[in-house]
Amino acid sequence: MALESVKQGAFIMIYFDLDNTLIDYNSSERKAIEFIFKEKYGLVLNNNQTDYWSKISRKYFDYYLSKQITFEEQGKNRFIKMLSYCGYVENEKIAMELFEEYQKQLENSWILFDDVVDMLHSLEGYRLGIISNGKSIQQRAKLSCTNIEKYFEIILISEETGFAKPSVDIFYEAVKQSGEKIDSVIYVGDNIKTDILPCEKIGMKCVLVDRNSICEKNICKIKNLYEIHNVLLNDIGQYNTELSIRSSAQ
Repeated sequence: MALESVKQGAFIMIYFDLDNTLIDYNSSERKAIEFIFKEKYGLVLNNNQTDYWSKISRKYFDYYLSKQITFEEQGKNRFIKMLSYCGYVENEKIAMELFEEYQKQLENSWILFDDVVDMLHSLEGYRLGIISNGKSIQQRAKLSCTNIEKYFEIILISEETGFAKPSVDIFYEAVKQSGEKIDSVIYVGDNIKTDILPCEKIGMKCVLVDRNSICEKNICKIKNLYEIHNVLLNDIGQYNTELSIRSSAQ
């Protein structure tokens, strides 16, 4: 779907989340874990098993982001739990080996959502950036492997900044590095807790990408990235600010 360039309105700087906003991380994760267990154990994972992997992945990755464990430890612990869940003996050495192989498979599995490239092309004239949680080498590899790194002027990754979403500090740093007033900056992400709430706390305009239409909250949201045009042209970000004020007063 080809898009015409968006005329610039009130916003100058647009920051995007990376995983599950631009990159279809859930599909990549599923593809990688399915490969590992089929290759190593001849096991075709069912939906319950892949759902369990996603659940424990979020849990231990949050431990890593909050600096309770290292990146390697969170990966090892995920596989220890997964081995047990699938009926295999828990083994730390094997778990670590599986995590290393899993990382390689992930690198071969990164895919963009279908609307990303056209959307980025259409935003010529805007300054673009990334705010992402994760390990620097991995997050930057995602941008490079999917050939979208060239679009972004500023890339902020939690490991490099020392702040992880939902900390407001990484958003303050994003505004600072842009050199723009906060009213001229907008953030686009897929997660209420880590993307939307911290933006509302500091008065930054924000948009939720709700691809599966599961969010019932009365916030600014879009079903796909093509709809970012409507936000930028109609200054829906102002609606976000007014909504936040109303919510605080209740």
